[in-house]
Amino acid sequence: MTWTLNQRVMPTITQSLGDMPIMIKSRNCHLSKMSPAELVKHGELVNETGGYFIINGGCRILRLLTANRRNYPLTMIRESWKHRDAGFTDKGVLMRCVKEDQYATDDIIIQNDNAKVDFVLKSDYLYALLVLCSAIFVHSIGEKKSFDFFLPYNTKILYEVEEVKNSLSDDTFHESCLCEERCSELYHMRCHRSVWYLSKNVCVDLLVHFINGHQMPTGGRRPAFNHIGFICNLIVTIAAVRESLDGATHDNNTLDTTASGHLTSVYLAREPVIPGQTNAHLHHSTPICIKKISVGDVDMKKSVGRSKKIGQIFQTFLATGTLVSKTGCGLMQTQGLTVILEHLNRMRDMSHLRAIHRGAHFVEMKTIAPRPSAGRRFKSECFGFICPVHTPDGAPCGLLNHLAQNCFVLDHEPQNPRQLQNALVKLGMTGLSTMPLVPYDQYLEVILDGRLVGYILRTETKQFTHRLRIMKVQEEIFKYTEIIPIEKRKYGSQYPALFLVTSVSRMMRPVINLDTKSIEFIGTLEQNFLNVAVSPEQIEDGILNHKDLSKSNLVKEIGSVVDCTANHSNVHRYQMGKQTMGTPLHNWRNQTSNKIYRLQYPQVPLVRNSHYDDINMEEFCMGFNACVAIVSYTGYDMEDAMVINKCAMERGLAHGQVYKSEFVDLSMLQGKKFRGSVQVTHIFRRDPSSANQAAFLDESGLPYPGTKIKEGEPYYCVYDINQQTYRLTKYKGEDCVVDKYTIMSANMNPAECQRVCIVIRITRNPIVGDKFASRSGQKGIMSRLYPVEDMPFSERGVMPDIIFNPHGIPSRMTAGKLIELISGKCAAEFGLSFDSTPFQFSDENPAVDYFGKILEKGGYNYYGEDVLYSGTDGRMMEVKIFQGIIYYQRLRHMTADKWQVRETGINDMVTRQPIKGRKRGGAIRFGEMERDCLISHGAVYTLKDRLLDCSDDSVEWVCETCGSILSPNVVLKEGSKHYGGKVPECRVCESQGKMRQLHMPYAFKYLVAELASVGIKTQLGIKSPELLTRPMVNQIYEEE
Repeated sequence: MTWTLNQRVMPTITQSLGDMPIMIKSRNCHLSKMSPAELVKHGELVNETGGYFIINGGCRILRLLTANRRNYPLTMIRESWKHRDAGFTDKGVLMRCVKEDQYATDDIIIQNDNAKVDFVLKSDYLYALLVLCSAIFVHSIGEKKSFDFFLPYNTKILYEVEEVKNSLSDDTFHESCLCEERCSELYHMRCHRSVWYLSKNVCVDLLVHFINGHQMPTGGRRPAFNHIGFICNLIVTIAAVRESLDGATHDNNTLDTTASGHLTSVYLAREPVIPGQTNAHLHHSTPICIKKISVGDVDMKKSVGRSKKIGQIFQTFLATGTLVSKTGCGLMQTQGLTVILEHLNRMRDMSHLRAIHRGAHFVEMKTIAPRPSAGRRFKSECFGFICPVHTPDGAPCGLLNHLAQNCFVLDHEPQNPRQLQNALVKLGMTGLSTMPLVPYDQYLEVILDGRLVGYILRTETKQFTHRLRIMKVQEEIFKYTEIIPIEKRKYGSQYPALFLVTSVSRMMRPVINLDTKSIEFIGTLEQNFLNVAVSPEQIEDGILNHKDLSKSNLVKEIGSVVDCTANHSNVHRYQMGKQTMGTPLHNWRNQTSNKIYRLQYPQVPLVRNSHYDDINMEEFCMGFNACVAIVSYTGYDMEDAMVINKCAMERGLAHGQVYKSEFVDLSMLQGKKFRGSVQVTHIFRRDPSSANQAAFLDESGLPYPGTKIKEGEPYYCVYDINQQTYRLTKYKGEDCVVDKYTIMSANMNPAECQRVCIVIRITRNPIVGDKFASRSGQKGIMSRLYPVEDMPFSERGVMPDIIFNPHGIPSRMTAGKLIELISGKCAAEFGLSFDSTPFQFSDENPAVDYFGKILEKGGYNYYGEDVLYSGTDGRMMEVKIFQGIIYYQRLRHMTADKWQVRETGINDMVTRQPIKGRKRGGAIRFGEMERDCLISHGAVYTLKDRLLDCSDDSVEWVCETCGSILSPNVVLKEGSKHYGGKVPECRVCESQGKMRQLHMPYAFKYLVAELASVGIKTQLGIKSPELLTRPMVNQIYEEE
C-alpha cells in the first residue's frame, strides 16, 4: 500500500490479504498450460471445460445475471417516482453508468411539473440538476449562457425549454459556492466522507464516482457537461412529444450481463478493505480537529494489519453465494450468486455454464406493468441470443434462461479506444468543438459508450452507418462494435440518435453480411434495426442485408442435439437430458465427488445431429440404443410406461452405478482439551484382537478396495491413543463395493493421517419404478421386467428390448419418435449413422420417404413395420408392428433412492401430519393418484388408515346446535381437579348447545381456522345417530 502523510510520500507497506480462489482452466490455473497428454498424466480430464471453482471439495460456478444496458439512457414511466417529492412526475431517465473498474451506479433523472429536472443518487437524496451543474461546471466553464448549449431550439419543446431557462434566474445560481455547499452537505450524508473534505473536493468526487464515471479519464468536466445536456434534451423531448418509452423489463434493455470476472475487480477497487480500516483506526487514535496527524510507520502498519482477508471473504462467497459488502459492488442482489456444479452428466454441466438469470428482483416482483408475466415472456428481441425453449417449469420459468448456440458474452474492449472516434471524424462527423450549422431537428447526436462525441446530418445517416459497417466487417475498427441508428419516425419513435457501443459484457452473435459475404458480429439492440433472414428463400435485394448462419442457431447447445423434429416436447427433452445417468468424466480412479451416477455401458446414438459431433458429445455418452416394439402387448405398458426384456437387462442393458464419497475426519473426535491442537489423539488402525476385522479391513483400519460389504459389517476402525482403545464403525446403507480410499493428510505420516475419503460403488440394475426417457422428451417408468420366453419376436428372430404402448405417441405428440425408429432401423441394417438435424426435411422432401426407400433396399417394409409372433402362444399377430432402434436414456430418479417406510416419526408442528423427506425420516408421499387408486378398488378402510389413522387423527369437540368446531370451550368444572371434570361449553350457544366429540383430520381444523381469519364461517351439519333412520337418510340424500 502506497500512502502519503502531510503531502509527503511514505514507504510502501506490504500486507497479505489472503489466498484468492483460482478458476479452473483460467490463465492463472496450471491446467490451462497443459497438453492433453500432461492432463492425463496428472489424472485430469482431457476435455476439461473449466469455468468453475473448487471450494471445500465441491465445484461452484458464478451465476451469469442480466443487467440494464450499460451507459444507455432508458426513458421510463414509474408510478413510484411521483411519491419521491412534491411536484414530481412519473417520467424519468434511468442510466446504468459503469466505470473502468466495472462498478455500476444507477443514475435517475426525474422531471418535475415545473419543467425542472432532478438527479437521484442511490434512491436517497435529490439534487436539482441545474444546481448540480452550477456547482460543478458554471464556475469553470464561464457564464450561465452555457446552459443554452444543451437546451437547443426545437419548436415542439419550446415551452419546456423556456421553463428550464427561466429557472436559471433563481438567486441560487448567482453564486456557485452556495451550490457547492448544498451538494457537499448531501454527499457527506450519503457517502460518509471525512469531515476535512472541502466542498470543492466533494463536488469533484461526486462528478467522478457518479455522474462522469463512464466518461474518459482525461476528459475533464466538459464531457460530463455534454452528457448531462444530452440527458436533459432527452427527458424534455420525451415529456413534450410523448416519444416511445424503453421500459426496464424490455429485453432490449436487460440483455447486458454481469460478468463473473468483473466481480473481483469491483470488490478490490470499491470495497473499503484497507482504507476503511485505516480511517477507522486513525479516527479512534487521533483527534480529528487538528490539521496535521502525527502518525508514523509503526502506527500505519498496525492499522493496515487490521485489514480484511479478501481470500477468506471470496471463499465464503463462493461457498454460500452471498457477498458481504458495504457498497453492494454495483449489483442488484448480493445472494444467490453461485451455483453448484454437480457433474451429473455433460449436458447438465453445459447448461450451468450457459445459464443466465434475470435476477432476484424479478423473482420477488408480483406484478410487472402492464402484465404480471411481462418479465418472464420471451420477446422477439431475444432471437438468436436467448434460447426460446430451454427454461424450467414452475417459479423460475422465464427467469432462468440459457444462451443460444452461437451467442457469447464479450470479455474485452478495443485496444485503441481512439480508433473508432477518429474513424467517425473521417466519415464526416462534426465534433463537439464546433456547433452544428443546421437546426436541431436536422442532425443526430452520436453517442459512443454513453458519451456525446459529435453530430451527423439525418439525411446522411444511412450512408454513414453503411460505410461504418463496412469498416467494422473489414476490422478497420473494433469488430464487436454495435451500430444502432435510431431515426425519427412519425409515430412511436425512440429518441433519435446514433448509438455506438464497444463495452464489455454484451451479448454478441455472428451473422452473414450479404453485402460483403463475410461474418459480422451484432448485438442485442443492434439486431432490432437490422433485417436478418433466417433462410436463403427470405433474402430480398435492398431489404435484407444479413442472414443467419443456420436455422438451428435460435436454440442453445442442448437444443442443437435434439433429433428429428423441433416441437414443444423439446422443453421436456432439455429437462430429461439434465437428469440422465451417463458418462460425466473419464478419470474415475481420481474423482472424489460426493455423488456421481454412471451408466456402465453407454453407446453413441445411431441417429444424431451434426452438432452432436461438433461438441464431442460422443465422448460423454448418456444412453443406449434399444430395439423398441410399439405394441400394446402386456397390459403393463399403459401410456408412458414401458416393459423391458429381462434377458436384455441381465446382459447389461441400462446397468448403472452410483459412486458415493464419505469423508472421515478424526480431528472431530478430539475432546475439548485437545481440540484445535496439532497433537494426534486418534489414528486409523485395525484391532489385532478381533479376527472378524481381518477379512474386511487392512492393517491401517480401512476397508480393502474391491471388497463387498453389507449393512452391519466392519467399515473402518479407529484407535484412541490416550485411552488405548479401539472404536469400530459398522457400515450403514445398501450393499456396495469399496472402490477406493484416499489419504487426505498431505503433510503427515500416512500412519498418523487424520482424514480419509472412502469411495463406495453401489450397483443399480433397473427395477420396477425406475424412470427412463427417450430423446423426444417422453419419460416413463419401467413397469415390469418381462421374461424372455414371453416376449414377441419377428420373422428374423429379432426380439425387442423395450415394449412401448402406441397410445403414448399421439397423446404426447412425439412424432419424431417414429422417425427416429425407422431411421435407427436403417442405421443398424447398413452400419451407418444418419443425420437427424432439424429443418433439413420438408413437405416436398419428407423424412418418411427418404428412410422408407433405404428400408426397402435392406429388405424391410417401406414404413418400417414388421410381422411379430406372440411369445406366449406362438401365433402371428395380425397387425404389423413398428419395430426399430430408439436411443433411450436412464434418469437418475430410481426407486431405491426414494422408497421409505416408517411407523412413527417426526410430525409437522402446524398440520400434525408426517413430514416429507426420506433423509429427515419422513413418511411416504400419498398423493391424489394413490387416493384415486384405492377408491377405485374399494379399499375404504385402507384409505382411512393412510389418510386419517396413521396421519393426523384428532378428536375434537363440535357443537351440534351451531355446527362449529371453533366455538367449543373446554373449562374445568368447579371443585374438580382432574381432566374428567372438564366440561365443554359452546361460546356461541352457551348452555343451549349440545356438544359431542368427532374424529377428524387436524388439517381440517387448521383449514377452518384459516378460513375464519379471513371472515369465512364454516358450519358442520351434524345429525344424532338416533335420527338417522332410513327415511331420514333418504331425505338427506334428496336434499344433497
